[in-house]
Amino acid sequence: MKMDKHSLFRERSLQAISELIDTTDGSLYQHATDILHHALSSYASLLIEIDRTSQSKRLLATSPKMRAEDNICRDLETLLTQQMKYIRDDYFIIPVHTSLRFPQERYVVQHQIEGYFGTTLQCSVPGNLCYVFISLTTEPIDDPDTLYEWHQLIAQIIQQNQKHDYLARRVDLLLNRLNHEVSHDNLTNLMNKSYLTDTLERLMISPPETGPKLFSLGLLDIKNFSLINDVHGAYAGDQVLKYVAQVMTNLIQDEQFVFRLANDEFAFITFRQNPVSLCEKMIKQISHGYHDAQHHISLKVRIGLATYTQSSVNADELLLHASLALKECKTANQMICSYETSLSEAYLRKTELINALKKELSQCIDASDALYIKLQPIVRRHQGVWSYFEVLARWMHPTLGEISPVEFIEVAEESGLIISLGRRIIRLACLAKQDIESHGYQIRLSINCSAQELSQSHIYTEYLTEQVSSFGFNPDEFTIEITETTLLVQQHLAKKTLGQLRSAGFKIALDDFGTGYSSLNYIHSYPIDCIKIDASFIKNMLNSYKSEQVVSLIIQLANQLNIDLVAEGVEQKHILYKLYHMGCNQIQGYWFSCPILTQEVISHLLTQTQSSASDTLINLRSS
Repeated sequence: MKMDKHSLFRERSLQAISELIDTTDGSLYQHATDILHHALSSYASLLIEIDRTSQSKRLLATSPKMRAEDNICRDLETLLTQQMKYIRDDYFIIPVHTSLRFPQERYVVQHQIEGYFGTTLQCSVPGNLCYVFISLTTEPIDDPDTLYEWHQLIAQIIQQNQKHDYLARRVDLLLNRLNHEVSHDNLTNLMNKSYLTDTLERLMISPPETGPKLFSLGLLDIKNFSLINDVHGAYAGDQVLKYVAQVMTNLIQDEQFVFRLANDEFAFITFRQNPVSLCEKMIKQISHGYHDAQHHISLKVRIGLATYTQSSVNADELLLHASLALKECKTANQMICSYETSLSEAYLRKTELINALKKELSQCIDASDALYIKLQPIVRRHQGVWSYFEVLARWMHPTLGEISPVEFIEVAEESGLIISLGRRIIRLACLAKQDIESHGYQIRLSINCSAQELSQSHIYTEYLTEQVSSFGFNPDEFTIEITETTLLVQQHLAKKTLGQLRSAGFKIALDDFGTGYSSLNYIHSYPIDCIKIDASFIKNMLNSYKSEQVVSLIIQLANQLNIDLVAEGVEQKHILYKLYHMGCNQIQGYWFSCPILTQEVISHLLTQTQSSASDTLINLRSS
């Protein structure tokens, strides 16, 4: 049975669609043109790309290939111009006498072309390109419908393929951009922390025959970077980060092994046998500083090193080791530190203390007595009964034993527990004062304030005032001690907080006076009621003329400014009398008493009261 024209077209078109869909080797344009040529028995079928902006034309495919000539687009220039006038129509047709109508078209005349049928395919992707399918015949076109159907079919397939390719390229571009965003730092264009972890894991997993490579991981940070931002502005800070990144990349010579982890913290991986020498070069080059037309910024950096030596450590552990080494740089004030196992031991100890302290602070005061306070008297000359004490925190853990205040206060500051610890100490101090005063003794207390508490000015002042009021005490019965280091860290908040405390009625003492950078400036700049001479000067007085002179000058300064003065760390009688002679009349130290428990304070006060009463009675009798 003979097929009609439409049935034949459907069958052959389905076959053509199948063939074109299966084309995966990049020859779609040629294959489509071949199908068009064979289906229509044309003399030649062509696919031409036209840029509508520049009017440039490019032959993409022709069938049969032997009928393609150099400059064929130029030879069909007039026809293509006519074709573009019909760009909004489905097709442009010259059914007969094409060579006669366009004698200037060399190709048409030379090959005696009778019929021209062209379909314009609008590009389905953004841009100014369009495509023209052309069928040339040496016989008149007497069945334009068939040509139209085949042209439309092939054009639609090409159009869908272009759309698919465009979307695929777009997806690839977006995925690449996303991958770049996920793996790179936007400012420096270095790899980020996530990529560092992946890189470390990849380096640690190597083929069995070669074994893992030995390498070192370095963590680098910029000293006082926040100060650079504060003084020079965020833009200059960004330029400094880019400068450091560039120096590191130049020295490592492989950008995939240089990383920015956080604000001013960088990392690098090196396979050199002597990583310390690389670190020294890095530090030296960075120390030249960042310079531009407006800025000359000196820079100092620190580097913590950890070496991978085929041990059982994983990527996270190696990062931790390098981080511990960097932290040791800061603690020891060194530029380069390499990881040692002792640093891990210290880290484990610190982690254990953090967990224990967190648990301790989560319990109410009545449920635990492991965290407690001791009081050390601050004694005025010729004073018979003590009335002024500094509150000192102590911790006796049931399994870890007695933990040094230096250790657990540092842990509290680093872990963010210092606010909770400070509140516990304030509460314990009020309870101790209440207990002592219930025995008839009126006392004042001095409580230390940390940098983090100072930074939360309103919250700290509100809690302190609330606790003092809840016990029926007055704020002027308490002195708040601030170290010079605390003021240095929180300068922008210190005045506000200290002003609030003074307004509430509390007194302010500057502790460890003389150890900071701007001791004298603090006295003039902040509302200070009392200064406490650091114990290191007191202990060195007998052996160091310089220390003695410093103490003498501090005493003279305090007396001239009418500021209370306390000498800390007094342990010997001759030091005591030398201080008295210099004009310092308030003393704190082991000469009078070590820090003692509340009940011991009560016992001492009772003894002192009885002794004072006996002395009074003797004096009365003798008179």
